[in-house]
Amino acid sequence: MLLVVRGKTGGLALLAGVVSCGIGVASCGAATPRAELPGDAPLTEIAAELEALGEPLPPRSRVTFREVLADTLSKDAHLCRPSAREVLLGDAPEGERHIVGMMPHYGLFMGPMSYLIRRRARAWEVEVRIAVTPPSASRLELPDCGLQEEPGAREAMLVCRGTPYARSGSTDACPGSGEFAARATPEVISALLARWSREAERYWNRDAAAFGLPITYDFEFVLASEARARGLRVDLDVPLSATCGRTPYFSAMRSGWSLPVVAHEVGHVMGLLDEYESLSGIVAFYPKTPFAGAEISRMGLSMREHTRVLPLHHYLVLRRYFCSEPGTMDPYAHVVR
Repeated sequence: MLLVVRGKTGGLALLAGVVSCGIGVASCGAATPRAELPGDAPLTEIAAELEALGEPLPPRSRVTFREVLADTLSKDAHLCRPSAREVLLGDAPEGERHIVGMMPHYGLFMGPMSYLIRRRARAWEVEVRIAVTPPSASRLELPDCGLQEEPGAREAMLVCRGTPYARSGSTDACPGSGEFAARATPEVISALLARWSREAERYWNRDAAAFGLPITYDFEFVLASEARARGLRVDLDVPLSATCGRTPYFSAMRSGWSLPVVAHEVGHVMGLLDEYESLSGIVAFYPKTPFAGAEISRMGLSMREHTRVLPLHHYLVLRRYFCSEPGTMDPYAHVVR
């Protein structure tokens, strides 16, 4: 008999309210009181555990990330609050779970989340697959010269001059600090997707390892036609835009996004929210303004290579493995035999 564990049955909360606002939003509806059942850790305890697992935080970062934790949990339909140490370093049962749902962004729109969690040999594996449909454009804007190192694309670079977007020093995801482009041939697009697949997950794996967390992330970008032909599970299916631009992750993946930005956008596919003021960095005349202290975070300043995926983010992604299925009152509904 194969037992696929969809979470824990012991005392997880089945009731919660959802608020429709984010941190820094002046008007915010109060959340419906949650049922405090055994197995739910207090938020202060979870926050303290996460801080102990990471590097020492300045006071303003500590306050902000505690608010991010509370805000994200209040909005999530996966209703449980296991302890951070239980999730990240505990002895979870082996199995796998496909997480699917929606998360509210800025109080303006609902964004999809979808990813697979596996638990094997006391370690976590997280898989995200994003399918893209190639553009009709003949030219791709790029953020740097990196494709020159990719097999199949070395001869296709048309323009390569200036400062790579990720090194511009700007807080704009599309700073225009240089001019980088290639012909939009099948070979170039395949090379771009291969580079995204390899390098975007590197940021997540780098930071999990730096904090001593037993987590491996596997991100794969594929052509939508290939995914259909191979019968692959797909978490997000979007167009590939041939430019850089400020658009939601579920509307398109953009060839002009730098690798740090792509890594940030995959965070959204796993249900993480932005950690900066609403619409900042999206509206051209409104520069990106991270929450106080969130400039160290991958979800705060997405375009910087040195920002980190913190224990908080790993916890928020993995904790849903322990939760009951949204919308069910049956505490055994998450166990499939």
